[in-house]
Amino acid sequence: MPGKATGRRAALALGALSVTAPPRPVAGAAATPAVHPRLGVYRGAGCDSPPRIAEFGRWLGRQPGWAVDFLACADMPDIINSARWALRCWRGAPYRFSLAVPLLTTDRINTLAQGAAGKFDATFQELGRMLVQEGHGAITIRLAWEFNGDWMPWVAAPDPAAFIVYWRRVVGILRATPGTDLRFEWAPSLGRNALDPELAYPGDDVVDLIGMSVYNQHWQLPQSAFRRRWAWLRDQPNGLAWQRDFARARGKPRSFPEWGTGTRPDGAGGGDDPYFIEAMAEWLNAPDVAYFSYWDWPAPDYDGFLSNEQYPRAAAAFRRLFGAAGSR
Repeated sequence: MPGKATGRRAALALGALSVTAPPRPVAGAAATPAVHPRLGVYRGAGCDSPPRIAEFGRWLGRQPGWAVDFLACADMPDIINSARWALRCWRGAPYRFSLAVPLLTTDRINTLAQGAAGKFDATFQELGRMLVQEGHGAITIRLAWEFNGDWMPWVAAPDPAAFIVYWRRVVGILRATPGTDLRFEWAPSLGRNALDPELAYPGDDVVDLIGMSVYNQHWQLPQSAFRRRWAWLRDQPNGLAWQRDFARARGKPRSFPEWGTGTRPDGAGGGDDPYFIEAMAEWLNAPDVAYFSYWDWPAPDYDGFLSNEQYPRAAAAFRRLFGAAGSR
């Protein structure tokens, strides 16, 4: 979620990742056999996404090794219903799998304190069983993503202590499920937003990756101020530099489950900005970055769709840096 917006991805579907063995080749993609082991892409929800990711790989000249998707959360049953559908859609897909899992729902009738007290344990027990049953017992779970943004129903700001207890409780439930070997990704949105994310850090023992959503946007600077915008993304409180330092202090790998350039209805998006792509490529080219997933999707509140060439300069930079001839 790029911030200052309502929760579009709080009602999407689910995702993919890992950092060990390389993924299997994509069926029917003999013309582009190369795989970028750290590159991911979001190309829509569930069963529609795998063929679109393969299409993205053909455009790029290199297949992504990762995919990202989300569980829906209109209410608590919706979490399980969307998991049942999405996990089957992704079963056997040749990508690493990072599942964005909500803690609360968009009806906003439940609280973090209720979750911390165990009210929703049965939901996560069922999710754990389903993960194993559908062959996803060793994926990465991006739990309560962008929790520092008030656009998310599980925003931690009203009760960070309950957020921490609830997070730890869910991790304990999923780890205790027989057949799981899950990794957990703590991933705020870039910036301070509703609270300093450090106040909602649940502990090194229940976090495996330190992630961040990064969208090229600014509410005062014009699109032409691309260097100043990048410096702001990097240097603001709880920006890119903070995430790097916070992760390294804890010996945790970094991740970027969502990043992109594009347009917003309010005009704050960076648009066709090759400098952002180049700067991000350099920033991502570090040994402690586990993966980085581009938001190649025309969402109504942030249109980052790159592979359709609507942003030709940014698309050219992306293909040059991450494609078959690239080294990032």
